[in-house]
Amino acid sequence: MDATLNVRMSTTLKERGDKVLRQNGISTSMAVRALWQELASTRELPAFLREASSNAQEVASRKRALESLAGIAQGSLTNCTDDELDALGMARYE
Repeated sequence: MDATLNVRMSTTLKERGDKVLRQNGISTSMAVRALWQELASTRELPAFLREASSNAQEVASRKRALESLAGIAQGSLTNCTDDELDALGMARYE
């Protein structure tokens, strides 16, 4: 039995992509099958997806760092003693 994929994207993006595929004699289904075949045979993401994945991980990392800073700014350390604050500061150098 064949599987079916349903993908949501903007109409503009679909039209632009379909135009490029049509100009090259490739159907949307052929392009998707070729991508899945590449994934299955190499067991790796293609370069353009690795880059996108790396960028997404970097954004998530930055978001976590900002959330940590926001916690500090909101006073999460206000109840710490001087000794506890010193220990936190020194921990990064140990």
